[in-house]
Formats: sequence, structure tokens, C-alpha cells
Amino acid sequence: MAMSNYDRIGKALEALRDGLTPFVSRELEAALGKYWVTAATEGWSHDLAWSEEDELPQFDAAALLRLMWDQWNAVFKNTLGFAERSLVSELREARNKWAHQNAFTTDDAYRALDSIHRLLLAVSAPQADEVEKSKLELLRQRYEEQ
Repeated sequence: MAMSNYDRIGKALEALRDGLTPFVSRELEAALGKYWVTAATEGWSHDLAWSEEDELPQFDAAALLRLMWDQWNAVFKNTLGFAERSLVSELREARNKWAHQNAFTTDDAYRALDSIHRLLLAVSAPQADEVEKSKLELLRQRYEEQ
């Protein structure tokens, strides 16, 4: 059975989380120091989920994208460009749409997958290959349906 657009986006968001975590952590620590989590999330209204064995909280894609957005001028504009900032904004909206269980058309799903792929490429994350395969599978499914 073919994967739904909603499920495909969910899987790509997991890849985004896995690909962004090392990049975001490295860049924020370099700019803000060892206690970057406290500095970068000051004023956030909810507590972050920490596990005993991890040095970092369990960031999901939404938190990572928010960190990038909130810390753009201080940190990320030094390594990424305007196009990547636009991708971060677009992906925050797509993630919220996914989290609120809204439906994704094939075009919307492809757009989200492509934006995830582009952002992962920009940070040299190996998960970009996985998302590229998902994009191709979505196109294959679309053409078979036509």
C-alpha cells in the first residue's frame, strides 16, 4: 500500500530532525558557548524534555526550526543564506500543518519534501538522500495515478 502524503511528511520531518540536530547544536555552541541551550531558549514558555543520559534536550523538528529562526541574526546568517532562511520559515508552516493533522495535496507534499531536502543539503546532512528518495517515490506514485 502506498504511503500517504501525511505519513511521508512525518517521516521527512524525522529526517530533518536527525539532520539538523548536529548542525544546530554545533553552530549554537560555537556562538553562545557551552550553555547554549539555556541562552537560546530563554523566554520559551514550556520546558524542554531531557533524558538522563543525553547532554541535550530532545529537540523535535519544530524546536530546531524555531531555534534557527530565533537565532538567525546572531548565529545562522553567518553560514546560511537568505534562501535557507526562507526554507526555515516555510518548513515551520509545513510542520505546523502536519502537527495539526491537516491534509497535504501531492503538490504540497512535494513542496515540503523539496524544502526539507534543500535545507538538509545546505547543512550537509546525510539524511538529504533519504528525503530525495521520498520525493522521487512521490513523483512515481503521482505519474502512475495519472
